[in-house]
Amino acid sequence: MKLVGALAGLLIVVGCGQRSATEVGKPVSSSPPIDSQIVMFYYDDLAAPTEFYGKTLGLVQTQDFGWARFFQIVPGSEVGLVKAGPGAYYTPQARNAVMLSIVTSNVDAWYEKLKGQPGVDFIADLKTHEGAPIRNFLIRDPGGYTIEVFQWLKRP
Repeated sequence: MKLVGALAGLLIVVGCGQRSATEVGKPVSSSPPIDSQIVMFYYDDLAAPTEFYGKTLGLVQTQDFGWARFFQIVPGSEVGLVKAGPGAYYTPQARNAVMLSIVTSNVDAWYEKLKGQPGVDFIADLKTHEGAPIRNFLIRDPGGYTIEVFQWLKRP
């Protein structure tokens, strides 16, 4: 039940942020580009959450890697369902088992920007994955939550 409430809050917050920074008169960020964002939830079995997000909530499934499935919340925002087990960053029972994933077209620029910043806690350095079409790195925020910055790679 907590997940449903959290998701409802996420949908409201994400749905309210449809204007770009330039539309509201704010300066454009000098950081490398962010293309989209994904919140990752971890499960022992993906069947029930796939049913919930796909059929109950009616979200469109955008990707299915078997061990991870993605559902669009709004353009540029998705929820990722990840199967716990070997290779997963977390288990469903882990403390702070929510991960913010920031998708960019230039993960190397983000890595260079953050690598030189004092106080940035790197969990995993920049790497290209064999089992997933991504290049990523992980950092920890001050509250202990993981932030993944990644770039989709073209599949062969």
